[in-house]
Parts: sequence; structure tokens; C-alpha cells
Amino acid sequence: MKNLIIALWIILFIYLAYILFTYIKYKLLIKKLSKIPFPNKYKNYLKNIYYYQKLPNDLKIKIERSILFFINTKKFVGIKTNITDEMKVIISFYACLIVLNRNECYEGLEYIYVYPHTMILDNIQNNGGIYNKETFLISGEAVGDSVVISWDEAKKDAYHLRHDNVIIHEFTHELDFESGIVDGVPPLEKSRYNEWINIIGKNYEEFKEKIITHKSLEKYKLINPYGATNKAEFFAVLSEMFWMKPKTIQKHFPDIYKEFKNFFNFDTAKYF
Repeated sequence: MKNLIIALWIILFIYLAYILFTYIKYKLLIKKLSKIPFPNKYKNYLKNIYYYQKLPNDLKIKIERSILFFINTKKFVGIKTNITDEMKVIISFYACLIVLNRNECYEGLEYIYVYPHTMILDNIQNNGGIYNKETFLISGEAVGDSVVISWDEAKKDAYHLRHDNVIIHEFTHELDFESGIVDGVPPLEKSRYNEWINIIGKNYEEFKEKIITHKSLEKYKLINPYGATNKAEFFAVLSEMFWMKPKTIQKHFPDIYKEFKNFFNFDTAKYF
């Protein structure tokens, strides 16, 4: 029994030492990065992005620091392509933009895998001994500690005014992961949970029913039909709209806009 207690104390000591080491390492990195000027070559990429142009100077400075931190704490891995500074900066910009006023940086995320083109995914299903093979084209995927991005799609989204943005879509899934389950309900304060469920859930069910029954979509025609797949995709698709076309979602879905404004702590319609 005595040996067991000693072993538990040793384990606790090692754990606390690791936590302290990690914290000190984090603080030293922050201090180091704070002294590094934002590279001009990075800024040249950002100058071509509408959403960077529209940010006030204080938020431009803030996101530049966030981008440096992101690039220095995440591992970019090229699959059949070489990772470039442009890839790092553009992906980091949109990933950091959506959490800019949440003061977080995807602690559980380690890797960003970048493919040159849209990926082909084969899904084989067994239905009572009958195997069906379905082929999907995907431009991104989020799987907890990793995000996968198709660069050709991401680059088109990054430099043009569109409703869609694969980077925002996949990093929204990462935020969803933080609640422990990917269900379209990100980490929320308890006081806001029920309101989110009622408003976002209600709109999702209405949208899904109209898609399935082929009823007139009315205002829901503004939403990418892919959002009807499940609640997680609905959250990700709406997040794209909230950041890319905020005035559209504010006008037609003011209740949703309010929920997203509170969650992201950002009044996108004010800037974009």
C-alpha cells in the first residue's frame, strides 16, 4: 500500500511538472513571437484578401500575431505537393479569423494536411452482404487533431467573394470538436445552450424537411444544400455564410446571426 501511494505521488509530480513545463514553453514562445516583426512577404498575401482589407488596424495587428503563432505551433504537411508560405498564411488567416475575438487557437489541433486538388474518397458500405461502393469528391476534412485542405479550392475561396470557404468550414468543425462531440453544438456557456438548440435546431429541421420533401425553399435557398446533411454540416455551412456573406444571413436569419455573433464574439456585418 505504501509503495502504491509513493507511485501515485510520483505520477502526480511528473504530471504537474509536465504541465508547468508546457506552460513555461508556451509563454516563452509567445514572448519570442511578440518580438518578431510580421514578414512583409506574409503581408503581401494578406493584402489580396478582401476580409483582411476590411479589418481595422488594431484587428489587422491582432490577426497578424495570431497567424505567426498558428504557423509556429501547427505542423503543415504537403501531400503530393510542397508547402509554401502562401499556403501557410492563407490557411492560417481564415483559421485565426473565426477565433480572433475568442482568444483561442485550436489547442487540440496538431496537423494541417494540404492536398493540391480535390480529394477522391471511396466509401464501401455493407448492406446485408451486398457491398456498395460510393465515390465522393471532398475539398476538406476535419478529424480532431488534424485538418485536411484541398489547396486549389482553398485558394479560389480565399481571394474571391464567395458564399463558400473550405478553410472556414473545416475549422468550424474543429471548434465543434471542442465540445467533445461533432453535433453542431460548439462549446457554449450553459446560459446560452438552450437558446442555441432551439434556434439553430429549429432552422435545421425546417431546412432539412424542405430539402427532403422538395418543398419551396423560400429563404433557405440562400443556404448550401449540403447543410442539410446533418447538424454539424449545418453549423459549418452557416459559419461560412456568417463570415463570407454576413449581411445576407443578418437580413434573412437575424436569430441565427445573433447566435453566431455571440458565439464568435464578432459582429461580421459591421466589417464585411
